[in-house]
Amino acid sequence: MTSHSPADLFDPTDYQIGKSVGYLLARAKNMLSLGVEQEVSGLDMTHAQAICLMMLAEGEATTVTDLARALNTDAGSVTRLLSRMEKRGLIARTRRDDDRRVVDLSITPEGDALVEKLPVALCNVMRRGFDGFSQQEIDVLCGMLQRIITNTCPAGEAGCPQDRNSE
Repeated sequence: MTSHSPADLFDPTDYQIGKSVGYLLARAKNMLSLGVEQEVSGLDMTHAQAICLMMLAEGEATTVTDLARALNTDAGSVTRLLSRMEKRGLIARTRRDDDRRVVDLSITPEGDALVEKLPVALCNVMRRGFDGFSQQEIDVLCGMLQRIITNTCPAGEAGCPQDRNSE
């Protein structure tokens, strides 16, 4: 298998937006997100709320800063999202005694009840989106996406994989 440099693989003279891997990744992400939005609307929540709850439940995030970084958005947007979730009784926010600037997040029993339903909703979307794919194809795609994340993650940024091009 011949390895090419990115300069060889991405020639601006041949660029077509509709065939661009970046465009196709974004379009696929948007279609899956729309599917999640529709699926979780029956639980009276949004895609962003569902992702926040899942990340909190799995320990992937514990603070506003963690969520903002993971969702690739600003802390203000996350704070507004969390305010709506807190009003609904899904999460609780607690300021740390040792550093009042840090707000720790936890899931309430009401939030836990929704977390139990989310994997079914999210898997329903994945089943539709990946209809006709083999497990091997999904594993290869996940590996490639992880490599893109690793390659584009700023060195030393929290939440970024440490070993470039591993897997």
